Amino acid sequence: MSSVFARRRRSLLTASVLLSAVGATALLPVATASAATTSHAAAGPSARYAGKAVAIGQDMVAVLRDDPRAGGPEAWIRAVPAHWRQGDAYMYRVLAKLDRGHGSDQERGLTLRLVGAGGSAPALKVTSAKGGTHTFALPRVGTPDARGCTLIQEQSIGAGTVAVLSNGPKGPEAFFKDEGDGTRVAGVVNRAHPSLPKSAGFLARIVNPYGPAPKLLTNMEGGGHPASTTAFPAPGCVK
Repeated sequence: MSSVFARRRRSLLTASVLLSAVGATALLPVATASAATTSHAAAGPSARYAGKAVAIGQDMVAVLRDDPRAGGPEAWIRAVPAHWRQGDAYMYRVLAKLDRGHGSDQERGLTLRLVGAGGSAPALKVTSAKGGTHTFALPRVGTPDARGCTLIQEQSIGAGTVAVLSNGPKGPEAFFKDEGDGTRVAGVVNRAHPSLPKSAGFLARIVNPYGPAPKLLTNMEGGGHPASTTAFPAPGCVK
């Protein structure tokens, strides 16, 4: 990492620590739903709220899932930061939940409808006064997305940088972004490439990528400073 780049990112460290404290609270699932089934509880509490997240506008995402063991098709509407991008964590505040018993709602000027909930191809229809209607198909029953297998969380790792960690059927993976504007930095680590190259400017390596409890080892300050370790979330469905 160049000295100019390092100084700029270290200047953000104080704000990073404060934001991390707030983010840790935001990542907790909001307890507004029914209790998890036994199979989902075994995989951790977040599994009951996980699925395929899609941006629907107005700083909101819809987390789509369709697991017959958990009640069938669902769309969890969550508020997210303005710089949210596909692949980011989405375990923020719940605004609404659509399912077979409650198929429509209105949030932030958008009309939301869960259609085809009793059939084989349920979908979420999002209508706005200016933008028309957009339809988002729910993931197919039996797929990892439908069961909420891949869990995603964010963790500040210092120097104004956030690690976005995910874990699912394909194993642990992490990418990195600027905590201020959400711009991605460096590269991606996964089972195929468990370490960032030296050109990334900081250390990031997955420890035990094929094991049951992988961790992300990071060091933003270079040599002579202790590294930090962050556990990956456990996959959201039992393999």
